[in-house]
Amino acid sequence: MNPSVTAWSSQLTYISGGEQTFKTEFPILQFLTVIIALVGLAGNAMVIRLLGFHMHRNAFSVYILNLAGADFLLLCCYIMDALERLIWDFSLISLRFLSAISTEHCMSVLWPIWYRCRRPTHMSAIMCALLWALSLLLSILEMNY
Repeated sequence: MNPSVTAWSSQLTYISGGEQTFKTEFPILQFLTVIIALVGLAGNAMVIRLLGFHMHRNAFSVYILNLAGADFLLLCCYIMDALERLIWDFSLISLRFLSAISTEHCMSVLWPIWYRCRRPTHMSAIMCALLWALSLLLSILEMNY
């Protein structure tokens, strides 16, 4: 070791074949990601079609419909290779919808009579609208600041 050589002047050395392996693995990983995203996009489109147009809406189907919509937008952003910030915001709204579904399920199990008789009828639609609005507001605020 030479003490006169600083860390700023060090050079990178490659192990034989290491750089070539990385270059071939990265396009394969991108290709697999796009294939999985396309399959997920088709699945979410079917859920949106079934829950949006062919089934009677209840509390849970409204949440699942909105979750499928958020995931559909997330996968569209992945496929279009959009901004990383937008992808992060759509993944957060998916987590918020999953939290709302879990809370609704917990209420239906812990207080079944109240849930069946006294729960407001449009509560899930109101909660979904609030989640979309708050997520949009947070996205706008984060982009500006």
